[in-house]
Amino acid sequence: MVEFIRSLIDVLVETFITATGRGVLRLFGLRRPHDIASLFAGMACWALVAILIWAVVAPR
Repeated sequence: MVEFIRSLIDVLVETFITATGRGVLRLFGLRRPHDIASLFAGMACWALVAILIWAVVAPR
């Protein structure tokens, strides 16, 4: 069961965070970004999206 959860988390991180980071870095001209750079760029991108959504829906 632990291996299933670990593999599921790996797939989700690869699909959503790292792939998003690769796309962001390609927008800035990097053709083949490293996985670690893609991971951090993806986390930064999704953090920015979360902050923007929070700013829109937060009660004033």
